[in-house]
Amino acid sequence: MLKRWPSFVFALFFLILPLTVAAEELPELPKGPLLLTSTTPEQLKADYWIKRLPNADVPVKTPEELKYFNQEILNMLPDRVDVFKMPEARKGKPVRDQLEFEFKTLRHRILYDVEDNRIPESLFDEQIGPVSAWENVPGQISVIWGAAVRPTSVRALPTEIKMLEQIGDVEFDQLQFTLIKLWTPVGIYHISSDGQWYYIQAPYSRGWVRARDIAIFDSREELKKFAKPVFDFFVVTGESIPVFSDPELKNEIQRPTMGTILPLAEIETAKERLEGKARNYHVIWLPERGTDNQVTLKKAYIDGKADVSKGYLPFTQRNIINQAFKLLGARYGWGGMYNGRDCSGFTHDVFLSLGVEMPRDSKQQSLIGTQLGHFKKYENAEEKTAAIRAGLPGITLFKMPLHMMLYLGEVDGKFYIIHSTWAERISKDSDEKNRINQVVVSDLSLNGNSYLGSLFDRIIAINELN
Repeated sequence: MLKRWPSFVFALFFLILPLTVAAEELPELPKGPLLLTSTTPEQLKADYWIKRLPNADVPVKTPEELKYFNQEILNMLPDRVDVFKMPEARKGKPVRDQLEFEFKTLRHRILYDVEDNRIPESLFDEQIGPVSAWENVPGQISVIWGAAVRPTSVRALPTEIKMLEQIGDVEFDQLQFTLIKLWTPVGIYHISSDGQWYYIQAPYSRGWVRARDIAIFDSREELKKFAKPVFDFFVVTGESIPVFSDPELKNEIQRPTMGTILPLAEIETAKERLEGKARNYHVIWLPERGTDNQVTLKKAYIDGKADVSKGYLPFTQRNIINQAFKLLGARYGWGGMYNGRDCSGFTHDVFLSLGVEMPRDSKQQSLIGTQLGHFKKYENAEEKTAAIRAGLPGITLFKMPLHMMLYLGEVDGKFYIIHSTWAERISKDSDEKNRINQVVVSDLSLNGNSYLGSLFDRIIAINELN
């Protein structure tokens, strides 16, 4: 689950303090893939689930149908924004009022740093206000267009300092909204007084990003040619792939993750192939931020055998399940922290690699497609079971409070899912837990021995992406 403030709450904060991330001592990631509940080793393979499907290769939606589906998502959900259809200018007062409200709201929250100290209100008064400079937002904002030059965090406050709701809860930074990918297009509404942070609108999130991670384009039209190409692009279909600065593929410079768009810079010619000069690499465009903050396009290289697709993968059950299992064992990361994926980040990346423009928040993910049922926790067991059985594996999502899961199928009366989860609670009397912290396969009895109840007990919505 991507935890976030209400849609009108985005706060700002910049602290001139040393970064604390390097000093953290995170618990070791449990070695995976893990066998949980009644899961068997063969069920940790995508083919086990695909072979059970009668129509695994039939498109759920054609490219044209997917186009309309994405438009439905855009029209329905306020957090899903088409950056290329945003107004080029907007009134500044709503942004100014919003930023001031965020400042005042967060100033009074009880939050802790990674050294267990409470964040003092004086930091807001002495450093946040002058740097955020909401009073400098003009009456009319001319939106500046840019793209991410690398994956970068979208933050509630313009700082890399973590703020924790509970002492020691270092893996759950309350300021982390999400991680946007390389080439993500953004509209810039406001710049911090020190120029180090941009307040941006991205396709599925709004907040503060580091200015050094965004390159500015002269126009939105120029940005669109590269950040939303119609033809001649690759989409990353592996968990991540290396990008190199040289055609010899020796100097790795980035590692974009599943769902990232990579615009093609050069196409291998028929003459090269006929002359026996076939390439073992693809040439793509990378954006770089120049000294004047403007974009510089540089050619970069990916292995010809890299796990990428020319255009989006067909939207089939086989491809969805295959994509999901490529992430089996991948690290859990709240809002994309530690280059990981939380529950909705997992489903977002899987479907994004097939061209489904998913919202990022689990609540909004549960609203798209066909609604198969809405339930109260711990109730409606028969109706819930019927709704699960009505859903197609691979395209059906189960929503819990603060959690999202992808349905794989039913075996011997048990319903199986693949999901990114942090821990399994195991006690009726306390919050004792086993740390999982990765993408796993389990059935819906997980957590059933805890005071919270099983995953099945706590499902509140089921929807099918068709």
